[in-house]
Amino acid sequence: MKKSLKIVISLASVSTLASFPLIAASCTNKSENSKVSDLEVYKQFNEFINNTHGRKAENINNFKESSLMLEKDGDKIVKSLGIKLENGKALTSDVLDPLYAENVEIDSQRNIYGSYHAYRVLRKMISSMGYENHTGNVITYPDQSTYGSIESKAAPDSKINRLNGNAVTTFKEDGKHQAIVNKAYEDMKKTGFITQGFLYDTASSRINNIGNNIIVTINPGEKNLKGKENKQREVKDFYIVSHYDSTNNVGPKGISWGATDNATGVAVNLSLLKYFSNPINRDRLGVRLHVIFVDAEELGKLGSEAFVAQFLKSKKDSKQVETNPLLKNSIGMINLDTVAGGDRMYVHSPNTSPSLGRVYGNLSTIIRDQINAISRIRSQNLKDPSQELEIHPQFTPGEYKPGETGDWSDHAPFYRNANLPVAYIESTNFAVKSKQGVYDGYAQTTNPKAWVLKDGKNIDSLVKRKINNGLIEVYDWPDGLKIEDFAIAGDIWHSDLDRPEWVLANVGDRFYRQQDTVFESLKEYFASMYSIDEKTDGIAYII
Repeated sequence: MKKSLKIVISLASVSTLASFPLIAASCTNKSENSKVSDLEVYKQFNEFINNTHGRKAENINNFKESSLMLEKDGDKIVKSLGIKLENGKALTSDVLDPLYAENVEIDSQRNIYGSYHAYRVLRKMISSMGYENHTGNVITYPDQSTYGSIESKAAPDSKINRLNGNAVTTFKEDGKHQAIVNKAYEDMKKTGFITQGFLYDTASSRINNIGNNIIVTINPGEKNLKGKENKQREVKDFYIVSHYDSTNNVGPKGISWGATDNATGVAVNLSLLKYFSNPINRDRLGVRLHVIFVDAEELGKLGSEAFVAQFLKSKKDSKQVETNPLLKNSIGMINLDTVAGGDRMYVHSPNTSPSLGRVYGNLSTIIRDQINAISRIRSQNLKDPSQELEIHPQFTPGEYKPGETGDWSDHAPFYRNANLPVAYIESTNFAVKSKQGVYDGYAQTTNPKAWVLKDGKNIDSLVKRKINNGLIEVYDWPDGLKIEDFAIAGDIWHSDLDRPEWVLANVGDRFYRQQDTVFESLKEYFASMYSIDEKTDGIAYII
């Protein structure tokens, strides 16, 4: 996800898009001789996207109106206040009335099935890989808030975390649901997965939306867990996150499937789960890895905010010693958001320029730099520069420093609130002048097919020029055009273009190769981020 810019357009060239099944391409890459259809990311991407389509969050996009507390003005929903409950009934998944049955036959012509359906698809896919469902299929959510004209009011055993107009509701510490939280902490020590149910508000009039995060835990193999004399080694906790919801605020039809943003990140994480489902591969793992699929990122990083608020909140005693065991044992996080579809692949760390946003939290670049170095070595070995996860340069004064980016995705709560070092992998093109009028990575591509004027026509090409004494190449808009002239300005995400057929027609096999590059680079990162200390016989981490 990038910064949300709500633009409603009339776009003739996009209106002709039709839905049809994905067709495998099978040409070869100069660095790899495998068919694209043989790649694990290809299999995971297609299974996920073809069974979910568009994945909009919020209750009104996921549950039958008859089951919701709504206030309407004619056909217009004025207020959405939560789930209808009989007196005294708890809010669990058993009382929800989804728009679509879990085993619904997917209609190729239907574009939006919602994030709740996607959650259930993911749960089934993860279970099929052999990961145990520790939560079970009945999810308990926090008690619903009550409506207020200015802001919602938390129920006695729930806690609201307010976030610039939005909010997430989690279980209150030491409340009636503490046993659920305690069990979740214990389950996150075991290989398998849990669901975190949470609620969120997107405005004062849209409250108590249902959210679901899936947290899959993978422990290292016995080779690394057991030391000398069969002594158990201590392992640290590490997180890799991808959001599974999608949105569409550019285009008249609202037909985005979120192919790049963020079925690509989901596919890479699913591929990692498949890889580590083999116990032999866990012998290459030195951390307790938590692969997290978060909900409602497109509405304000709400799934990751809820996870951090519930499980990684700092609890320091009077001597400022951290008493939250999970946070104390955690060493880092990687965010996968739109990892394929753009011209280039990057790895970022947080912004450190006060002029571009508030600067606080853990601003370390160590995970970013290590991933970049590993991917560069890998690309050299393959004799394929496109395999590198790059660190972008700074293009002009006042813009993002080399390798830095904004706080608009799921890495933000982890480095800001949990104070963990993070890295953020995405595919875009920082050398292109975006709709912001700067080189900030919002425009993903120079491809004229992604540069659409308001009359529905594409531009012929962007204008290439050199800056910084001729050392850096950038791409600007054609002479005479202003941002007001564009319907889509190189940004595939959030638009009617973000569909498999458009992406495959315009990006081709490179779309899957990019996902595979991220997958393979992460496998090597996790295998190289630790060593066994000969003196202590413990695990030492490069972080």
